[in-house]
Amino acid sequence: MAVALGEQVSKSLTRSVIVMALIALVGALGVSPGRAADKLTQVRMSIDEDPIVLRLADSLGYFKQEGIEIVPVDREKIAKYDYLMQEPLLKGQIDASYHWFNHTIFGARHNLPIKAVMVINDAPGMTVMVANRVKDKIHSAADFKGKNIAEGAQYGTKSVITGYLAKKAGVAPGSFTPVMVESEGRQEAVLKGLKEGKVDVMTFQEPITSALLESNMVSTLYDLNSKESTTKVLGAAFPAQSLLMAPKYIEAHPDTVQHLVNALVRTTRFVNAHTAEEIAEKLPPDYFEKKDRLAEIKFIRNTLPTYAKGDYSFSPAAVKLVVDAIQSSNFDRSEEGRWRATGDSSKVKVDQLYDNRFVHNAMQAIR
Repeated sequence: MAVALGEQVSKSLTRSVIVMALIALVGALGVSPGRAADKLTQVRMSIDEDPIVLRLADSLGYFKQEGIEIVPVDREKIAKYDYLMQEPLLKGQIDASYHWFNHTIFGARHNLPIKAVMVINDAPGMTVMVANRVKDKIHSAADFKGKNIAEGAQYGTKSVITGYLAKKAGVAPGSFTPVMVESEGRQEAVLKGLKEGKVDVMTFQEPITSALLESNMVSTLYDLNSKESTTKVLGAAFPAQSLLMAPKYIEAHPDTVQHLVNALVRTTRFVNAHTAEEIAEKLPPDYFEKKDRLAEIKFIRNTLPTYAKGDYSFSPAAVKLVVDAIQSSNFDRSEEGRWRATGDSSKVKVDQLYDNRFVHNAMQAIR
C-alpha cells in the first residue's frame, strides 16, 4: 500500500514537473499559457498581394499559438481600390491591413489617420538600372535630365523613389520622360525598348529586376534591396510592407495587437534565419498552385534582403525619409495619382504615423 502510494506521488510530481516545464517553454515563446487552446480571435485583414510572412505564420502555427485567426477581407467589398483601406480601418470594417507604410502618409493627408505597428520590409526592394549602351553617360541621378526612364505607374513607389533621387541630385521635376508605364506586358516592353534604344534608366522590383539584369543589357546604378544598401543611397532605411491599424482598434484591443505582432515577429525571425528553399518547404502547398515553383523560390531568394532583420520597429529617420519622398513627389493625373497628391500635407506628423510599443514588447519578450 505504501509502495503504491509512493508511486502515485512520484507520478503526480513527475506530471507537475512536466506541466511546469511546458508552461515555462510557452512563456519563453511569448505565448500566454492556454492561449492557443482558447477560441481564436479573428482579425479581419486587407492583404496586399500574397505575402509569404502571413502564409508562414499560419503554416508554422504561430497565429494559432497566439490565439489569432486571420480572416482575409475582399477589398472590393469594402473599398473601391486597395489603396483606400484607411476609411474601412477607421470605420471598423477591417481590423488590420498588410500593406505599404506610405499609406499612413496618404491617410494623414486626407484626415484618415492610421498607424503602422510593425515593419516587415525595411527596404523597398527596388533596383535602379542603366542601359549598358549609355552607362558611360549616366553615372548618377544627376544625369537623368533628358533621359527616357521606365519606372512603372506614375503614382507608385518606384516613380516616387526615382523622382526623389533626381530631386536630391538637383534635377528639376519633369526633366526626364517616363516611358512604358503600363503594367500589363511591362517586362516585355522594357526588354524590347532596351533592344531598340528607347529606354535609358529603369527602376523595378523582382522578378523584373532579375529578368533585366540577366539580359546583359543593363547594369545596376542604385541598389535598394536591403536596409544597408538603401541607407547608403538614401540616408536611411525605407519602411515598405508593414502592419497597419486604426488608432481606435489599437486602443480597444491592445492584447490582440500584441499577439498579432508576436506572431509576425516570430515569423520574420524565421525568414531571417532560413534559406529560400527552407522557407518554401514550410509554405502551404496551395501557395504554389498555378505557379512555377522554381521561379517562386528564386523570387523568395532575391527578396530575402528586403526583410527587416533584428529590429522590426520604425525609426524616426526612416519614417521621415518616406514622408519627404512622398511629399516631394509629382503624382500623375490618374484617379489614384490625384488622390495621393491631394489632401493637407501639414497634417502629416512623423511621430504620429507609427506605434512601436507592441513590436518592442515582442522583441524583448520572445527569445
